[in-house]
Amino acid sequence: LFISPMDVVRTGIIQGLGLGFVFVPLSTVTFSTLAPQLRTEATAMFSLMRNIGSSIGISVMVTLAARATQTNHAVLGESLTMFRAPVKEEFIRIAVENGPGMAVAQMNQQLTQQAAAIGYLNDFKAMAWMALCSLPLLLLFRTESRTKAPVAPPSQAEVDKAKS
Repeated sequence: LFISPMDVVRTGIIQGLGLGFVFVPLSTVTFSTLAPQLRTEATAMFSLMRNIGSSIGISVMVTLAARATQTNHAVLGESLTMFRAPVKEEFIRIAVENGPGMAVAQMNQQLTQQAAAIGYLNDFKAMAWMALCSLPLLLLFRTESRTKAPVAPPSQAEVDKAKS
């Protein structure tokens, strides 16, 4: 489970670009059909709803990750017995270097890391499915019909020039 600093930077840049490509058009579509005098209140309500939605989403995802980590820890831990040769060899190797207590702790730490990785992977899959399932909602957005700007009437000088 090694992640280099460049991996973190790269994913942060991609996330920043992705959020820009989501929230700028969303804000534009949200406010495009509103009358200008309503935009101040709408901006406050939009920000409030976005913050509440983000808080709920984060809470749900953290809960799902914690539950998946616990479940996967239990499932993976069932196969971690001394009757399996690779487990026994690794335990003996660590126990010789650091003692049996440290061997159990290190193996548990490794098991927890693997379980957490599976839990987060499941979370990301769930978020991807939610994003894909929300795409049809784009069809519900109302588009404002674009009309040409009204043409100003010609000035008196232009009228006189056209008559001559």
